[in-house]
Amino acid sequence: MIIDRKHRQWVFAMTAVAMAACAAYLAYSRLSPNGASAGSWPGLTFAFAGTAAIVFECLLSLRKKYPASPIGTAAAWLRAHIWLGLLSFLLILFHSGFEWGAGLAALLMWVFLIITLSGIFGVVLQNWLPRRMKELVTREALYDQIPHLVGELRLESIERVEFLTADLGLDEEELEYVRAGGVKRHHELAQKKSAAEKVNAEIARRKASPQIEIDEHSRISLEAHYREEIRPFLFEKPSEFSRTLFATEEQVKAYFKHLRTILPVAAVQVLNDLEAICEERRQLAVQTALHRWLHGWLYVHVPLSMGFLLLTAVHAVISLRY
Repeated sequence: MIIDRKHRQWVFAMTAVAMAACAAYLAYSRLSPNGASAGSWPGLTFAFAGTAAIVFECLLSLRKKYPASPIGTAAAWLRAHIWLGLLSFLLILFHSGFEWGAGLAALLMWVFLIITLSGIFGVVLQNWLPRRMKELVTREALYDQIPHLVGELRLESIERVEFLTADLGLDEEELEYVRAGGVKRHHELAQKKSAAEKVNAEIARRKASPQIEIDEHSRISLEAHYREEIRPFLFEKPSEFSRTLFATEEQVKAYFKHLRTILPVAAVQVLNDLEAICEERRQLAVQTALHRWLHGWLYVHVPLSMGFLLLTAVHAVISLRY
């Protein structure tokens, strides 16, 4: 959620409401003989207004489940969620007279503080991380497709290496390539069978003997580097050693620059392809990490919000009864 000019009206409106609430609180706290009190009519009014805003906040999850709803756009609801959330915390502080209280009241205040801070943290992340992702990732992928893309990269790497080594003896499930044009479809069974036969024939030829000749020592060296260092990086959960080895773009370049100095010129194109594959895998790892940061805060914010709403109802019943 990017904070842009569309938020301007909400900023002005909530600032005006907050200033009016501050003026009302100052007048009521000064005129009350015993100062501000949560159980007074002004205190209960602040409580009602703050609770109404909190209930609206929790309705955002329900609104997202119905994207075609005519009751405002999801983006408009999210803007309201941000600014009403900040206002509600101020209103609840006015309700309590800035007293943290004890027991359930204190628990509610601490939970509300964590919810508010986690929400602010989430807004900051959603404004900063997408821009950071564009700087770090040249080709962004759909998050749900990343495991599939990693599998494709692993298959591509095997294919490239086998041009130099022949059959590596690595059994991998065949994956349909999902690129910008989508998966290739065959309308007739015979057409699909013919295409599969051509692919299988090409694979068999590649595995039977090297398509690019290099000396035996270089072949053994390349295969060892691939099995022990490159291939472990091309899994959904890479090994710790491979993640460290290919942690940055500079490290990927340095690694393959070293391989190009110790392997013959005939292997250069394959090494260039492997470098591109490892760099793409590294960027997918960066995107995965940023995506988890971008959405991970919700695992704190949302459950606590729902729990807070339930505890608020309990607190209201107990306060009004006793």
